[in-house]
Amino acid sequence: MHKLMGNESELLYGALCYERGHKRRTEHILKVYALAKLLGERENVSPEEREILQAAAILHDIAIGYCKERYNGDACQANQKKEAPGLVEKFLREAQYEASSFPRILDLVLRHHGYDEPREKLLQLLIEADLLVNCYETAPGSGELQKIESLFQTETGKNLFSLYLAGRKE
Repeated sequence: MHKLMGNESELLYGALCYERGHKRRTEHILKVYALAKLLGERENVSPEEREILQAAAILHDIAIGYCKERYNGDACQANQKKEAPGLVEKFLREAQYEASSFPRILDLVLRHHGYDEPREKLLQLLIEADLLVNCYETAPGSGELQKIESLFQTETGKNLFSLYLAGRKE
C-alpha cells in the first residue's frame, strides 16, 4: 500500500468551492476528474501515478475563473499558463499534497492542450478525458471530429470516443 500524496477529497472540494457554483466549470471539473480516474484505472496506471493524474484533472482548468476576472474576460491559454502555477500550488498545499508532487501535477495542467507535442502516458490520459468531456459539452462539427479522433491513443479512450460518435447519430 502506498502513502497518499495528499487529500484528494479536500482538493476536489476546494476546487468546487473556488468555482462558487459556476455551473459549467463545476460540471467540467467533475466530468474530467471522473473520466481521468476511469482512464487511469483501465489503462493500468499505478496508484501513485493515478493520484497525480486525478489531481491534475481536478486542477486542469483552475485558472479560467481567475483569468476571466483579472483580464476582463480573457481566459486565453497564455493567461491561464501565467496564472496556473500559483493557483495549482495553493490548492495542492491546502489539500496537504507533498511538495515533491507539485511539479508533475503542474506540468500536466500546463500542457493539457499541447496536442502537437510528444505526450507521456499521464498527459495522454488527461488530454483524452478533457477531449471527451469537451465533445459532449460543445458538440464539435464533423471536420473537427477527425482531428480530435486522431488524438486518442488508448484503447479505453478510443472506445469511449467511438461511443460518443455513435450517440451523435441517434
